[in-house]
Amino acid sequence: MHKAWCVAISLALVASVGFAETAKKPKRAAATAAVTPTNITVTNNSSSSVYATLVLGQPPTTNPPNCTNLGQQIQSIADARLVFTSSVAGKKVKFTPQATGITTKGYYQMDANEVITYVPKTFTCGSSTCSPAVTFNFFFTPEAYNGDPNNGCGGSKTFPNATNLAEASINFGINGSSGTGCANADATDISCVNGINAALALSLSGTGWPFTSADNGNFGSNANAQGVYGWAATNCVNSAGFPNPAANCAPPANAPRAMNGKCTTPGGTSYAPITDPSTNIQYCAEISDPSTTNPQGLCVSQRPGGVTGGTIAIAFNGFI
Repeated sequence: MHKAWCVAISLALVASVGFAETAKKPKRAAATAAVTPTNITVTNNSSSSVYATLVLGQPPTTNPPNCTNLGQQIQSIADARLVFTSSVAGKKVKFTPQATGITTKGYYQMDANEVITYVPKTFTCGSSTCSPAVTFNFFFTPEAYNGDPNNGCGGSKTFPNATNLAEASINFGINGSSGTGCANADATDISCVNGINAALALSLSGTGWPFTSADNGNFGSNANAQGVYGWAATNCVNSAGFPNPAANCAPPANAPRAMNGKCTTPGGTSYAPITDPSTNIQYCAEISDPSTTNPQGLCVSQRPGGVTGGTIAIAFNGFI
């Protein structure tokens, strides 16, 4: 399912650059005349500069059932509506294309302790005020990354453990779409599905979030962690059966290994290990138990449809 940098994301309701996880879509809430868009901040909490690469999610190629108009969505890093400000005086935030001709992926070098803030634009839609939808997927590297080598797989010299991502889908409930089948909910998570190279955290403000914080650990510690998709746990509670993002990927160097060919969730449910066909080594995906309290699952924090406002604060807290 993965393409290009092959990120894995839980926000399939807003469609796809090759996203593995899925979140249920609530029914659309009635539009209101006055809306407040959700915004995003990204903070480099380390004492060194870091490259933040942004991958923008793309709309579906065909409209979902009962969705006559997808509304407006920012799809390119060159879009004039994709405006970030910096906490560093006089510094302009601009994402450099990952490679020539690439419009969906770009990187920006953040200074130590720098904060960048996405400033949503608004437009008139009928009697309401709307804002373009955006799906943000951020990963972090010590050097600029042009997509080569390994295309998201683990096991390379450059990225022996691939990378994890902070993901956020915002303002689909106020982007001018039409129809009960259109995506309409803010949602966010940390995806370790491909691998883990960084300690990331989320802090959420505004109403309607089932939980308002998330942070990932190293391999073997992310199952049942709220707001986190563990390694190879493509749908939170199950696995595709191979190292992500593709069946021919090498496992991350530090992927958790199966003990005596057995894997269990924190709640004690057994599941099949992943076998690397080149080595016959068996690994355990970081599969979570089903949630009894969060209808969208433990791995994603998703608001009711049409609820916006507040901030999704993404923090880079250093490399692992």
